[in-house]
Amino acid sequence: MTSRTVKLFADAATPEDLFHGQWKGRPSKLDAFKPYLDDRWNQGCTNAWTAWEEIVPLGYQGSYQRVRAYFREKRLSPGPVTARPPSPRVVAGWMLRRPESLTETDRLRLKAVLIH
Repeated sequence: MTSRTVKLFADAATPEDLFHGQWKGRPSKLDAFKPYLDDRWNQGCTNAWTAWEEIVPLGYQGSYQRVRAYFREKRLSPGPVTARPPSPRVVAGWMLRRPESLTETDRLRLKAVLIH
């Protein structure tokens, strides 16, 4: 191993600290408008075209297809669309750590993953 790799491993407090760059989700132009779209969805506006026409004047510069895909995801999900589930690497990190070293939030999320 190179000295940079050894330093990276030595400086990492948690396994997740080792993963950066290509393993993280890329931000979308739609991310800033998702709360607005979620509110509109909850108000009963399930038409992606109408929602797209509403967010363009608010500054959205992305495509209609991205809004349509977001609404389709909401439409096909059995429950409300929430945050992405944790990655397999994150779950493996939770499982390999001692239970007392996990935060309360991580314990609850691990319990939910194990239930599902």
